[in-house]
Amino acid sequence: MFRGRKIFTMLISLLAAVLLWLYVISTVAKEVPWGVPNIPISIDGTFALEERGLVITQQNVDSLNLQLSTLRANCSKLNAETIRVNADASKIKGTGPQVLPLEVTFPDTVRTSDVDILNMSVSYVTVTVSQLVQKTFPIEFVTTGSPMEGYLIETDSVVLDPFEVEVLGPEEEVGRIAKVVVNCDVSELRESVYEFVPILFLDEAGEELKFSEHTTIRLPDSNFSEAGVPQTRLTLSVYRTKEILLTLNFIESDVLKKENVGSVTMSPSSILVKGPADVIDEMKDEIVLADVDLAEITSGYQELSFRLDLPLYVKNTKEESEIKAVIRLKGITQENIFVSDIRVENAPSGFDYKISPASVKVTIWGSTEKINQIKNDSNNGIYVVVDLSGYNNDGAFSVPGRVVNEAHNDIIVKSDRVEVNVNLSLHVEPNEPDRE
Repeated sequence: MFRGRKIFTMLISLLAAVLLWLYVISTVAKEVPWGVPNIPISIDGTFALEERGLVITQQNVDSLNLQLSTLRANCSKLNAETIRVNADASKIKGTGPQVLPLEVTFPDTVRTSDVDILNMSVSYVTVTVSQLVQKTFPIEFVTTGSPMEGYLIETDSVVLDPFEVEVLGPEEEVGRIAKVVVNCDVSELRESVYEFVPILFLDEAGEELKFSEHTTIRLPDSNFSEAGVPQTRLTLSVYRTKEILLTLNFIESDVLKKENVGSVTMSPSSILVKGPADVIDEMKDEIVLADVDLAEITSGYQELSFRLDLPLYVKNTKEESEIKAVIRLKGITQENIFVSDIRVENAPSGFDYKISPASVKVTIWGSTEKINQIKNDSNNGIYVVVDLSGYNNDGAFSVPGRVVNEAHNDIIVKSDRVEVNVNLSLHVEPNEPDRE
């Protein structure tokens, strides 16, 4: 009985094996049609193209559909991710449209002999090849809006880092770049700018350009925003400004009073200063350049120069370091008077002297009223002192005379040295009359 059971089991196993074999040859090992859609097309050899200065800019199709015949067991292994379709562009040497045949490669898990290609939606791909060019563009700084009142934007000293950008790409894309700019709206600026700003590529019409993936903008990684926008670091100085009036302070003298200052012409009469807002706002609307001592003014027209000294961090926007002033006086007269009060000192013994002419011309300067008063007063207190020391022989001499003004400290004697003509002769005693 045990032997009969064993034979029965063997027969059942044999039947199961036969049925399994019939299933495999009728189902799994049977060739069936299999369609694979949207298989991406890859282009190989692009590095070789770039070495020749070429780049593919267009491709007429990006994917294809395959109709295959293969074993049913292979169907799950054949899909758009495992099948590779490629074209070799490494042998292209010219620009323009290029037709490349397509090659299909199946995964290693499927024997090529087990797959037949019944149909390909496309057998060739057409690519457009362009010349690859590299060009460097300066970055221009462009402002919009007007600075706020009381503020100065120094666009002449703007710093861009980097100040130029290199572009590598197809000739037709790079050739459309007319200029490269950064824009800055200055209408609301109150303080200096030190920040990254986006770089814009513009065409001839001023419209912003957008590039394909074939164009590369060459900048350090730090010069790209998180969104990949190229940018440069902008340094722009913004200053507070103020118009400052320039004046002088006059110190009165015995001769000149402040009312004698007829006019003061400053060149320039005012300056526009720039600097930090806190310093500029503390400055007064007027700067006294210097104290002018009127005792040192000896003419009705005087030109003076002054150095401009400003607080730390404050500068004159016109870069002027020297200020000129023209002072014109009023109520002042210069006149010549003739002084006949000539006093001789140290006359030589045994000689007589004679002054000829009897008066000398002296120039005086002061208020018109005072000068007229002195001219009309013969005893005006102005005299000339002649020192005859060293003159010990007779003859005619031109002797220096010193003008003395003891009575009028409110005028100036301009000719304080004069020449006096003196005749010296031996003294002769007169003869006594005869007595009878």
